[in-house]
Amino acid sequence: MSINVKWNGDLRFKVTTESGFDFNVDSMNKKAPCPTEILLSALGSCSATDAVLILQDKGVEVKSLENNVTFTLTDSEPGLYKSANLHFVVEGDRVTKSGVLSAAQEAVAKHCHVCLMLSPTIEITCSAEVREICI
Repeated sequence: MSINVKWNGDLRFKVTTESGFDFNVDSMNKKAPCPTEILLSALGSCSATDAVLILQDKGVEVKSLENNVTFTLTDSEPGLYKSANLHFVVEGDRVTKSGVLSAAQEAVAKHCHVCLMLSPTIEITCSAEVREICI
């Protein structure tokens, strides 16, 4: 696999994936997300993907799922990610808080490639909540 990163002036870059998808990166965080935001986005979306699949395999009809990623940085420079919490908020039929938390923890520990790559150096925790479906 390959990804092309092309400089667009200042500290901005255009990223093109092997599949042909394009997105912009701005290290100054003025016109696009910075690289570390994209890393956290990958962490959140990869773990959310696996959590949805696990919940569906357990018979949960997921109506919506959000993954709110919060993090802490190390005190020394450069500020590196020290920890990240993945807070899963789910609406669905036959969904429980303990079921969501179990699916999230399984996703992080066994399935999410990004989590598995980052977890040796970043403490990744999960929390969960269930929202009532408004009719």
